[in-house]
Amino acid sequence: MGQYFLVYLELRNGAIAKSSIDVWNRFQELAACIDDRIYGLAAGPAAEGAFDVLQGNGTIYHAAESRSGSASDVAVCAMLEELARRHGVTGIALASTAMGRRVAPLLSGRLRAALLSGCRAFGGPDEACSRFIHSGAVIASYMSASAITVFLQGRELASPDFCAAERPQIEIFDAAPYLDAGIDVLFRTVMHSSQGRDIAEASVIVAGGRGMGNPEAFGLLEELAALFGGSVGASRSAVDEGWRPHGEQIGQTGKRVAPDLYIACGISGALQHLAGIAAARIVVAVNSDPDAPIFGVADYGIVGDVRIVLPGLIAAVRDLLTKK
Repeated sequence: MGQYFLVYLELRNGAIAKSSIDVWNRFQELAACIDDRIYGLAAGPAAEGAFDVLQGNGTIYHAAESRSGSASDVAVCAMLEELARRHGVTGIALASTAMGRRVAPLLSGRLRAALLSGCRAFGGPDEACSRFIHSGAVIASYMSASAITVFLQGRELASPDFCAAERPQIEIFDAAPYLDAGIDVLFRTVMHSSQGRDIAEASVIVAGGRGMGNPEAFGLLEELAALFGGSVGASRSAVDEGWRPHGEQIGQTGKRVAPDLYIACGISGALQHLAGIAAARIVVAVNSDPDAPIFGVADYGIVGDVRIVLPGLIAAVRDLLTKK
């Protein structure tokens, strides 16, 4: 007997977020060899051809109506709940974006569903999900005991290489009952520039700590991150100093990230910070202290003052990109 999955496809400026595409592709991969059915929900205005990036079988419901331009968390949750009950889904998946992390627990509570988030090994509702706990010192495995499981998936897993000739069917979803109730006025979307996007989704992160010396020095990190098309992060100490906003904090009391490249500048590497970067694929550390704990987890290390090292690194990267 097949299972039925529902994927929330987050729309940004009319396009489907890359993180949502990865989640869709991962569930398409799971369903490729068995009799599973994939559904999707996209809420908000979509640009022409926005859904052309999606491959595989299934049906995508597009709720285009929204007076605010983007449906509220509560409205999205209500629409997902309706589709889940309508199709008898066994799993609902959301990308671990800022919105996904708000909607997933709300949806889990309303459906009395299990919630599995941040899994670094994942095989579907009938298989164990594993993730780091205790500051990354232990890998724990979990299995859902509920009829429905909500999956919150970030960059803990590499982007799936999914390719199919089929394309999903697009159907209009009537969002009026959820929006006319006044729900959508409870939420206001604040649009960020690419420099301010959620670091939990970034493939490249350049992060700074107290070793940067002052908030102005973070301008070097912003310059380097821009060359890579990445985002700027910060340690708790830098945030506590008031140098960077809390939304950029990485670590046990901040955000757990899983970038392809993580460049730690002036970060000593406290256990709480290391827990937040446990899933990073390549770690580069720049620190003046050769005994800093960050070097114990770094793939590459540079011992030196970040304010001296970074200008040379920025010049080298810019030169390399120019030659390309």
